Amino acid sequence: MRSLTPLLALLAGALALPLTPPPASAAAPEGTYIVQLDPSTRAPRGVADDQVARLGGQVVGVYQHAFKGYTARMSATAAEQLKRNPNVLTVEPDAEVTAFAQTIPSGVRRIFGPDNPNLDIDGTDDVRVDVDVAVVDSGVDHTHPDLNVVARANCQNGVCRNDSGTDDNGHGTHVAGTVGALDNAIGPVGVAPGARIHGVKVLNAAGNGSLSAIAAGIDWVVARASTIEVVNLSLGCAGCSSSAISQAITNAVNAGIVVVVAAGNSSANAASFFPANHPDVITVSAMTDNDGLPGGAGGSTLSCRSETDRDDTTAFYSNYGSTVEITAPGTCIYSTWRNGGYGTSSGTSMASPHVAGAAGILTSGASKPTTRAGSLAVRDTLIASGNADWTDDSGDGVKEPLLDVHDATLFRPAT
Repeated sequence: MRSLTPLLALLAGALALPLTPPPASAAAPEGTYIVQLDPSTRAPRGVADDQVARLGGQVVGVYQHAFKGYTARMSATAAEQLKRNPNVLTVEPDAEVTAFAQTIPSGVRRIFGPDNPNLDIDGTDDVRVDVDVAVVDSGVDHTHPDLNVVARANCQNGVCRNDSGTDDNGHGTHVAGTVGALDNAIGPVGVAPGARIHGVKVLNAAGNGSLSAIAAGIDWVVARASTIEVVNLSLGCAGCSSSAISQAITNAVNAGIVVVVAAGNSSANAASFFPANHPDVITVSAMTDNDGLPGGAGGSTLSCRSETDRDDTTAFYSNYGSTVEITAPGTCIYSTWRNGGYGTSSGTSMASPHVAGAAGILTSGASKPTTRAGSLAVRDTLIASGNADWTDDSGDGVKEPLLDVHDATLFRPAT
């Protein structure tokens, strides 16, 4: 999760500090940077092209929906020059991000999905939740027979290409299945069965990516804020940060999009993990459930891992702390996989899409929020409707609620 090269841009028609053309020795771009422009910039494309040309760099992608700015390749010397421009807010090196380590129906059972008659989980694909959820990840298998994928984009290089990108890792497809795998005769069922999935590829086959790719991906999502209700980010980095991406997330929430983020799998305080520590997102920790039932009677032997963990307790790998708003099952979760397959994985990456699916139920149909207040109200509802029937043994002194969608009067999806 690190390494990038920014180009700077000036406001159209505004005065900027003079930039001296770089010497021939600095002409060759050597890194990638994310440049955040003043939000009043009217023509970020023109600004980017102009500044990058002067600095001998290469424009990678230009963004104007989630935030005003762009990504560019240039020398470190050029990047330092850009920082002195009064119309440039930040110039940040790109950084690598990675998928947090890895439904099984037990996860959906543990949050009482089958107990809600509105979800009609009966093995027959006759009810699909009317909601659009973006999965910003390693891509989503758009041909998977158990998923309703309606759009996809490949943003790995800092610029998004529509109808492009395949999931060559499997992580994104697994996340998508937990959100909305079809309620049919095959595989698992998602929390919001049949939800329309928008696959946004920002991670490669190894599960790694960059902040610039995430910037492009979120920009792609916010450009479709009139359609997309929820975005799931089961990724992040420890100790890194980005003002540009932080602003992009805030602007996504301001547009009424609910942003759900995995807390991370380092058995550490989530406060130092980005974007899990962003104040506007729903940060999700993982709990271990071994039998799909409350009560803690599922023992401590896990079939999918060499480690053991007690039933209904904080997952031993999960990040924790006051940054976390809610927990959900994340251990040994069965879901869809790339190439039309299925697989079992563990991690807060698997817990987060349970919450994204629940947010999808609350925002489906005419319930779609269009403002910041509406988006944050969804977060409040998820927290308030959670239950305390589990054991938080993280030692942080803060017990987050466990996701619970059983209330048919509250979780009433449009279908």
